[in-house]
Amino acid sequence: MIRLGLIRNPRSTRNKGGGSDMRAMAAQMLDLFYAEPATPGELAETLADFARNEVSVIGIDGGDGTVREVLTALPAAYGATPPALSILASGKTNLIAADVGTPGHGQKALARLADAARRGELGSRVRRRPLLEVSWPDGSRPPVVGMFLGAGAFTKGTALAQTHVHARGVNQGPAVAMTIGAVLLRTLRGQDRDGWLAGEPMRLSADGAETARSQHFLFLSTTLDRLVLGLWPFWGGGDGPLRWLDISAPPKRLARALLPVMRGRPRPWMLESGYASGTAGIIEMELEQPFIIDGEVYEPGPGGRIRLTAPRTVDFVVP
Repeated sequence: MIRLGLIRNPRSTRNKGGGSDMRAMAAQMLDLFYAEPATPGELAETLADFARNEVSVIGIDGGDGTVREVLTALPAAYGATPPALSILASGKTNLIAADVGTPGHGQKALARLADAARRGELGSRVRRRPLLEVSWPDGSRPPVVGMFLGAGAFTKGTALAQTHVHARGVNQGPAVAMTIGAVLLRTLRGQDRDGWLAGEPMRLSADGAETARSQHFLFLSTTLDRLVLGLWPFWGGGDGPLRWLDISAPPKRLARALLPVMRGRPRPWMLESGYASGTAGIIEMELEQPFIIDGEVYEPGPGGRIRLTAPRTVDFVVP
């Protein structure tokens, strides 16, 4: 029998209310380790307890941010042998679950996980992914481990989504589509009051090679294999598991470039006009403005430097 643990975030979008039902269901499963840690310290204690009790599969009942917090805390508890993870997709966007799979959310998903664990079958469908680790060379904060990073217009677009899209109750794939549409309307119709098209000052290098100019409209990096709605704004080659996209500012002929970028199929003229993409093992950045890791805003720190690597992998399983 596979020993199963569940970490639930009661603040996730789909988890608001109904917590007592999940707790009661978990209590009936004597072989299930269950926790709702409210702080990073409580999460660390929970994972350490799971490790001591040889929990080999952890269900994460939350969104991308909850997954990020668990991934960041795992090494301290499990060392070099992390457990497999299964995501009960309960967040706003659930980018990670859309790629690695999910049993769903709520009690039905938990029942499927527990049943597969009892039968010893939880792990027959595995998707292994590298983990994107963001570190601050100046030591201003400890590393953060996630799977999707964005800067420039992505940071501003995420803030726009929080106030104009998610606030209206629109989530998942439709929220992504509406956010992209809102960004385009603001920039392509001359409503760029906040100066999005001017970009932000950044310095970027992928495996030691400078990749673009000083002003950047958009930067993305991920270790996922696919995104929602068929979007895949990455192309090009290189070594390493970090996929990246960089668009210089101001973006040239943005209206014509949008669809090729979203499909990862750039036109020849774009490759000479500040639209760049590839893969790398190490990406180093110097920023002045905040950036996003799996939905959360982070500051670049006093030195403004961050480093992206992918030193570890983890297995995601679905029943």
